[in-house]
Amino acid sequence: MQKLLFIFLTISFSSLHAQTQDIEIPDFLDKAEIENFDCKCLEKEISYSKEDQKYIDILWEETLQYLKAYAIALTTSTGNCINSDEAIYETVDGHKTLCVMDQRDMQLMVKHIYLVLLNPDKAKKCFAARKDVEGLYSPGGKAREISKVDQWLDRMTFEEFFNQKVTDPEVKQYGLSFTKNFNKMITGDDIELPSNFPYDISANALPNLWAAVGWSPMYAEQSERNSKNFKNTRGGYAYGEIFGHWGLLRIETINGEKVGAEVGMVVQAVNTFYAYHNHAISEMYHTIRKPACTNEFKTFAIDKYNPLVKTVYEDESIRRIQFNTDVPQEYRMWSTGAPDNQPFVYFRRNTIHAFEVDGSCEAKPEEKALVTIWARSNAADRRNDYGTTRLCESAENPGTPGKRGEVIQCDLTKIKW
Repeated sequence: MQKLLFIFLTISFSSLHAQTQDIEIPDFLDKAEIENFDCKCLEKEISYSKEDQKYIDILWEETLQYLKAYAIALTTSTGNCINSDEAIYETVDGHKTLCVMDQRDMQLMVKHIYLVLLNPDKAKKCFAARKDVEGLYSPGGKAREISKVDQWLDRMTFEEFFNQKVTDPEVKQYGLSFTKNFNKMITGDDIELPSNFPYDISANALPNLWAAVGWSPMYAEQSERNSKNFKNTRGGYAYGEIFGHWGLLRIETINGEKVGAEVGMVVQAVNTFYAYHNHAISEMYHTIRKPACTNEFKTFAIDKYNPLVKTVYEDESIRRIQFNTDVPQEYRMWSTGAPDNQPFVYFRRNTIHAFEVDGSCEAKPEEKALVTIWARSNAADRRNDYGTTRLCESAENPGTPGKRGEVIQCDLTKIKW
């Protein structure tokens, strides 16, 4: 059995290696930067035994495959864009779109991804399994059963996390259901990549990466901030980071430039509302699961300078704003998404956004989720609350989640240029 496993791992590694090595150099890259590639890691290089290295190699090759497909998708013409993916960036007064590769943060992110892809041996020194990092978990269950890499890592599972670290009984109950059905949420025939992705990078194709990336159920534990999110969302939400400050590939600089990229994936269970929130870092999502009905996956986004946004307080570090969602035809403030229809949303810094996943049209809602390819692009600027997601609140009942049909209040970070 062990011999068969080794053969399988070897074949899988060879197949992935061949795919990631076949990379066409885009004409927007400076050849000198590729040839003189130098990167500074966020931590010291970790050495692995020969036995452990084969698992690291599989995880690394799946990482490269994920990053390659993502970079190609972002620079493929869609909508009215040339050599760029088109994204919705605001929804409240018409669905406004932009060509993401016109944004400087996106140009830097894609460039840094390509420089890694074209210099994998040098970049690999910044890659580690992060096995013993606090706060990173395994989905466990079926996801672990089919991933030898995740079995080797042996992280604490979601089930153990919700039973041992989550004190709110409702959040725990939602979390254990999320855990039980997680692998069904991220796999299956209804997982579909948008057409500008060159190949499949979902859990169907990259089971080791999706199981072993290190997942964070970031709203589950009790805290003042988390009380502003809904309990079913707190138990039914998790993200994994592949490339970035909290990910497997942790690079501080490439050729002297700060690396602001964070790339990973997000899963949000159906019948949940991820409350209105904002952060001082640009963020984006590609939907990769087909909804059961048109209005299942809904996104809200309002720019910080939209006329509907009113300032109610201001100091040297924050701007407190309010906007009213108790308006006729409030549903028009939201967009819907699917892999083949408006799959991509991009939120500029301090854009207030929210996600609602309606499971009323699902035959088995407990087994379904909004599944997305996720990234942030300018996370290297630590002056601007790096890593902080600010949840908004009800203006009438501060400290509680803002609901649709209420006046919503948010604190926006004053961004340093």
